[in-house]
Amino acid sequence: MRFRINLQWKILLLAAGTMTLILLISSYLHGLITGALVEDYRYNNAISQVITLAKRTATHNYFRTPDDLQQEMQLIISSRRDFKQLDAYRSTPRGLELIATTAPEAPRLPVLDEHTPDNELGELDHPLPEVFSIETERNGARYWEITVAINDRDDGDGNGYISALVLKSSQSGFVNRLQRQHNLVLSGAVLASVTLFYLLFALFFRRPARDLVQAMAQARCGDLQVRARVRRDDELGEIARSFNSLMDEISERHREREELITQIRSFNDRLRQEVERATQEARLANEQLLKAQQRLAHSERLAVIGQLTASLAHEIGTPLNAISGHLKLLARSFPQNTEAQRRIQIIETQLDFIVGIVKKLLARTHRPRPALVESDVNALIREFLALVKPTLDERRIETRIGLAPTLPPARVDQDAFRQVFLNLVNNSLDAMPDGGRIEITTALYGEHTIEIIFRDTGTGIAPEDFEHLFEPMWTTKPSGSGFGLAIAREIMREHGGQIEAIPNAERGAIFRLTLPAMSPSQQLEMKEGEKDVALSAHHDRR
Repeated sequence: MRFRINLQWKILLLAAGTMTLILLISSYLHGLITGALVEDYRYNNAISQVITLAKRTATHNYFRTPDDLQQEMQLIISSRRDFKQLDAYRSTPRGLELIATTAPEAPRLPVLDEHTPDNELGELDHPLPEVFSIETERNGARYWEITVAINDRDDGDGNGYISALVLKSSQSGFVNRLQRQHNLVLSGAVLASVTLFYLLFALFFRRPARDLVQAMAQARCGDLQVRARVRRDDELGEIARSFNSLMDEISERHREREELITQIRSFNDRLRQEVERATQEARLANEQLLKAQQRLAHSERLAVIGQLTASLAHEIGTPLNAISGHLKLLARSFPQNTEAQRRIQIIETQLDFIVGIVKKLLARTHRPRPALVESDVNALIREFLALVKPTLDERRIETRIGLAPTLPPARVDQDAFRQVFLNLVNNSLDAMPDGGRIEITTALYGEHTIEIIFRDTGTGIAPEDFEHLFEPMWTTKPSGSGFGLAIAREIMREHGGQIEAIPNAERGAIFRLTLPAMSPSQQLEMKEGEKDVALSAHHDRR
C-alpha cells in the first residue's frame, strides 16, 4: 500500500522543517557571534592585563626587584589559564635584557613595535599607544603575542617591555551553557509554534475543506443542486463561493444542454434527408464517371480496331494490287478467249468488292473531327474533379488545384478534353493503390499558350520508359491496353497542343499539357459566328 500524506501534514512538516532549519541557522549564527564577542572580550581583557602589569612594573620599579616582578607574573599565569608565557625585558645600553620569565625553557617572546614586519595575513595590530599585538600559530594552536612598552620618564633605568603569549581559543563553560540555553529556548518556541499552527490549521482550514470536498463528491454523483457551506470570509470562503457559482453555471448549462438535445433531435430528420440527397448525388456522379470510363474503354477498343484494320488494309492491299496487275496481263494474253475473259472479269469484280470493304472499314475507324467550342479550361477542370471526386475519396486520394485566375479561354472539344484527364487519373489510380495526392495547376505560358501541369505521388515513371510512353499498345500494367496515353496525345494534337511527361527527381509522375489560348480577335470572331448561326436558325424557323 502506497504511503500517503495529506495536505495538512505536508504543511505542518514543511513548517516544522522550516523552523528547524531556522533553529539550526540561528544556533550556528549565535555560536559564531557569541564566540566572536567572547574572543574580542578575552583579547581586550588580555591587553588590559598586560597593560596593568606594565603599569605596576613601572610604578613599583620591579626592574630593580626582579623577584617581585617574577611573583606578579606567576600570579597572572596561575589565575589566567589562557596566559601561557610572560617575558619582561629591560632596556640597557647593550640592548634588551631579560629580567623575568614564566617559561625559562621556552623560546623567548619577541618584542613588537612599529618596526616589526607584519605577516602575510596582516595580523599585526596597534590597538593602543605603546601596545602591539600579532596573531601566531604554535603547535597547531592560535596565540596572541602582546607587547606593552614601559617608559619611566623619571628613571631611565625603568624602561622596557612586557611580552605575553595568550591562547586565542579557550573552552568556556559559560559560553557552552549560554548556547545550550539558547537552543532549548528556540526548540521550545518551534514546538509551540508547530502545535499552535496545527490547531489553527484544523480550525480554519480542515473543516471548510472537508465541507467543500463533500459537496464536490455529491456533485460528482450527479446532485447538481448541492452547494458548499461558506463558513467565513477568507480564501476558503472565496473557494466555496466560487464552487457554488460554478454549480449554478453547470445547472444552467445542463438545462441548456437538454434544450439543445431537444433541438438536435428535431434536426435529425432534416439531416437524414440531406444525407440521402448527398448520397443520391454521389450515386449520380458515380454513374456519370462509369459512363465516362465506358466511353474511354470504347474509344480504346475503337483505336485497337483502327490499328488492326489499318494494318490489315496495308497487308491485304499489297497482294491485291499484285493480283490485279497479273489479271490485266492475263486478259491481254488471251484476248480471243471469251471464257477466259469472262472468268477474269468475275475475279476483277470480286477484287473491287474486297477493296471497297477495306475502304469502308478504314472510314469507320477514323476519329470524327473534334467539336471545338470556346471553353473555360479552369471550369472544365473543376467539373471533371467534381465528377471523379467519389472515386478519389474512396481510394483515399487527395486533390489540390492551383488555377490561374486570369486564364484566357481556349477552343476545346469538352468530351475529348475530359477523356484526356480521365486517362491521366486512371493511370494515377493504378500508381497509388494505397492513396496519395493529385495536383493540377494552370498558368499562362507566354502570351498565347495555356499550360496545365498534372502531378501525382504514385510510383512514378522509370527513365527507360519515357521514350515508349505514348506508343500505341505499349504498357507496363498487366491489364492495360496501351492506348490511353496514345489517344491523349492524338486528342491534344487535334487541339493544336501537346502532352509530354516530365522527369521527376521526387516521387510521382508529372505531365505537361499545352493548349493554344484564344486571342481577343478570335473570341470576337467566334461571338460573331454564334450570332450569325442564331440569326440563321431564327430565319429558318420563320
